[in-house]
Amino acid sequence: MTILAQMPVSSETESPHKLPPQRRYFNISVLWIFYYERVIRTLYRLRIRHEVATVASIGAGLAAAWLIVTAHTLSGFLLAALLVHAKDLFDACDGALARLTNTGHRLGRFMDTIGDGVVFTAWIAAGAYRGWEQGVPLPVTLALGVAAWLSLFLQCSYFNYHQLHYVRRSGAALASRLDERAESDSGIVGVLAGVYDLWFGWQDRMIARFDGWQRELAGFPADPLDPANNAWFDRRNFMVANSALCFGTHAFVLIVCLLAGSAFWFLPAVIVGMNLYWITIILTRWLVFRRGMAVLVA
Repeated sequence: MTILAQMPVSSETESPHKLPPQRRYFNISVLWIFYYERVIRTLYRLRIRHEVATVASIGAGLAAAWLIVTAHTLSGFLLAALLVHAKDLFDACDGALARLTNTGHRLGRFMDTIGDGVVFTAWIAAGAYRGWEQGVPLPVTLALGVAAWLSLFLQCSYFNYHQLHYVRRSGAALASRLDERAESDSGIVGVLAGVYDLWFGWQDRMIARFDGWQRELAGFPADPLDPANNAWFDRRNFMVANSALCFGTHAFVLIVCLLAGSAFWFLPAVIVGMNLYWITIILTRWLVFRRGMAVLVA
């Protein structure tokens, strides 16, 4: 039994977990913050609201980006790595705190997601700047920066797409929806919803189309809600593999690069290493289900 499972809640709907016990899977991206459940417990007991954790996450991330640009000593890079870790830690806590206290809201979700987008964009820009500062031609750093940005956010969008469908199949409530656009949004929530759609909406739609095309190639219906696709989204082992595409893993890769003294290497690590991992998952999924469909037809 985990620490979070032992924490008191005031109703059956208040849980730190997105999924019921029988549907949970091992999330690779939290390996680097293995103690985060204890931090959640401490924040919960101190009555720290999830919005505070979100702001702390964004603040630590932006401070890390500033240090990545300005640091020229080992201690500076070490402090930047610690701030990257702090950003990842608080980012893992805010959602759990919202579920524990049943105080989640759309404003908080948009703040969290858009804040992540701003922070990771700042980290990529800082890494590109350090590369240019070290003599890498400007066109090369710009190209690598754009490629890393697209790679990182599409990788995470792929995970989110399958995560949302896995949660839907589990019968749990979808706090984050498959389509975050809502006509009822107004005020600051409406503004943030518009920003979200401009920033992430096209990525979500691209991944949805790509996944539909992949399902069709494997012999499944293109409609993700078709019952025949339940098996496609319901494989726990693939969810474990997908979880390494979360922002937490990207943060860990950046920490490794910072400890090695080169923030610039974060860009090729995302472009080459993480994309190769993602392509391996995609091809493995297609081959497994294509073979399974062929057996059923035979």
